[in-house]
Amino acid sequence: MPKKKTIVPEKVKSRSITSVQRNAALRRIQDSVALSPLLTQLEVGVVQRGSHFYLEYDYAGVPLPVARITPMKGSPAFALESEAADAWVLYGQGTPSRIVKLLCNDTLGTFHALGSIDQTLRNAHGKIPEIVQTTPRTFVYKDTRLPCSLQEALHFYYGIPLVVVMEPRAFYSQHAEPSLLETSDDNCQILVRFCSRNPARPQIVGHGYYRYLDGDWYGIGVPPEIANTLDEAEAYLMLSL
Repeated sequence: MPKKKTIVPEKVKSRSITSVQRNAALRRIQDSVALSPLLTQLEVGVVQRGSHFYLEYDYAGVPLPVARITPMKGSPAFALESEAADAWVLYGQGTPSRIVKLLCNDTLGTFHALGSIDQTLRNAHGKIPEIVQTTPRTFVYKDTRLPCSLQEALHFYYGIPLVVVMEPRAFYSQHAEPSLLETSDDNCQILVRFCSRNPARPQIVGHGYYRYLDGDWYGIGVPPEIANTLDEAEAYLMLSL
């Protein structure tokens, strides 16, 4: 069998724009971000550096980039870029409003994996939907009885802040699929398993451990060889703090 050709992520070449064009693009991106309930709750800010626009959020006092927008060379379009392996690569392109919408719709983890939350808040006009637990590992909307995503359950049901629900970004960036594994009786400890989405070669990528401690939620990635239970994840967290 011939070997499959390795797909190399495309890097974007930026085009030069005037200060007037740069300011206009900045305003359009900021306006598009303000229309997203998800990005608004995350308090995502737009920072212009050189010919690029970085969308950043605050995590424990540290500004972290969630995406980058770049005017494309040889095209009137703007590029939406994701960070991978210490490089920025092309994800999509279009107008600022279109690519911000692409950013908001992410459910796999290329940027944040919170696209279902953004869509739910848009449909509910900012209201918090009520979610109920139907089995130890599944949740539904109370009104419609339709299933909700795990990210929605972590945020709306358990009350975990969005910046913590986004963790561990290292596992989400691999597009690993999360599933609820174990919770404590008081719901202050939650263990999530991340598995590869390849049905031919399924494997555990790692675990996400969420812990409510001294008034704050923490979320960390735990390698599967280190922790597979709440107690083991708790010990790993204590060593990390």
